[in-house]
Amino acid sequence: MSERKQTTDDRNENSQRTTGEYDGLRNGRSGHETGTEGRREREGGDGRARATGDALVEINELRKIYDPDGAHVTAVEDLDLDIGDNEFVTVLGPSGCGKSTLMECIAGYLEPTEGEVLVNGDPVAGPDPSRGVVFQSNRLFPWKTIGQNARFGPQMRNAVDDDRIQQLLDDTGLTGFEDSYPHELSGGMQQRAELVRLLANDPDIMLMDEPFSGLDAMTKELMQEMLLDIWEEEDRTVLFITHDVAEAIFLADRVVVMTARPGQIKDVIDVDIGRPRDSSVLTSEAFNEYQERASDLIHDEAERAMEQKQQETQEA
Repeated sequence: MSERKQTTDDRNENSQRTTGEYDGLRNGRSGHETGTEGRREREGGDGRARATGDALVEINELRKIYDPDGAHVTAVEDLDLDIGDNEFVTVLGPSGCGKSTLMECIAGYLEPTEGEVLVNGDPVAGPDPSRGVVFQSNRLFPWKTIGQNARFGPQMRNAVDDDRIQQLLDDTGLTGFEDSYPHELSGGMQQRAELVRLLANDPDIMLMDEPFSGLDAMTKELMQEMLLDIWEEEDRTVLFITHDVAEAIFLADRVVVMTARPGQIKDVIDVDIGRPRDSSVLTSEAFNEYQERASDLIHDEAERAMEQKQQETQEA
């Protein structure tokens, strides 16, 4: 993994939440230009989604079966995917298609029924600080302050870096809120605190399961731009799960589109839009073309998923 880039930009003083949360978030972001060379992915002749360089994550013939009350539900089947170092991959698919199952197998929370997940060539045998996870609802400890939450992971590893944590608070517009408790912050600020908690552990891989789905449209857009800034500065590998087609395209180097259950890779969209990106790309012709393609792909699978749900309901 390449050495982490340390930002040196002067940060604007945060506005108070009651008068300028959006300005505080924008002030925490820094401009950082980067190209897309080396982050592009192509499908191999065998249909496998392959990285152009060395793969950091390799998923081989992944199959995961759940057996609640003998139901024997296959969530993911024969899934093959490579994710390159420093690549940003989004996963798009209908509800219940196995997106979260895929992520949790990479995180080490779930053991595959068949197949394997490799990170740096080694099988995933359980959770590891090098693979950080952010969920849809925040996992902040409600009895700890934002600063204490950020330090908890590093403290468990005797690796607290106060300068780095302060830099992360600056980058996310949370300076001045270190002594606040999660319930005292808005949803957007809580998710920013989740990012600080995640990055304070210095993970190589960021696994994100619909982290912005509960936010209002403006906060969501700002969080997306902030995440891209952090990713470009920090040299991380990101797997980001979403139901939002526009979000998937805006963030990603590649969009992995999954089928209805059992989840397989239906297609991989290589997003050839330059970086850095901001909201202006959302109205570009190229973005609209990608969005139309992804929407067409996901529409058929969403219909299949709905039919599956209706059939299961009738059989219950």
